[in-house]
Amino acid sequence: MEQIFLYQQWLSQRLHEYVNLSRPPKLRGRKIVMSPSQYGAALMQAYFGRASLNWIAEHVGISVQLLRQWRQEPQFLLTMDWSKSIFSNAFRENLILKDYSMAQYYSIAAEISLLEESLRLTVRMPLNQHFVKLGRSLMSLHQNDLELNNYDLRLDNHWPGSACHCVSEDFLTLARDVVWPLLNQKQWVGQELKSIQQAAPISRILIKLDSKLRETLQPFISCRTK
Repeated sequence: MEQIFLYQQWLSQRLHEYVNLSRPPKLRGRKIVMSPSQYGAALMQAYFGRASLNWIAEHVGISVQLLRQWRQEPQFLLTMDWSKSIFSNAFRENLILKDYSMAQYYSIAAEISLLEESLRLTVRMPLNQHFVKLGRSLMSLHQNDLELNNYDLRLDNHWPGSACHCVSEDFLTLARDVVWPLLNQKQWVGQELKSIQQAAPISRILIKLDSKLRETLQPFISCRTK
């Protein structure tokens, strides 16, 4: 399956929506009037911290000096803050409602590792809380010999591929020994993940992400006015 980068896809959707609006959008009562490239640069700030300003400026097709200037403008900062909460909700819905292969979870995780720290926390904490609640519910049902709902089983199936290292060992045991067999999964995630890592190291995944971002931003680089 093709690699999936959820922030890159979300950024692309937001950019296309922005350039097709009939009037400037409002955030917290303030009109946002920016060129598509400036708007794209604001969304690209999610990568800052792990990536440099030079890297972001290069992708957007502007100078670092101009990017530094934009980063001092109120509407640019407002768009940056807005994008964190909106993407966090979209990301959580994607992982809960959609099925991905383990290879796709791997590329999703590689991209998330690049995101700015506060955004990673905004994304991760509600998702972990959701899966902890689900894990406890499944454990209680299993311990009391009650039937486990198929939808919840499939949702729990997402967790080992998307959760962080802090997942409880009890929940991992439940997933490996109960959920996987009930879903007729032939291979536990650990073995599958190792083979994926060997076939496609993180460095290769990030090169693909770089290419995807360039494809996403290229149509908007020359758009200096809205």
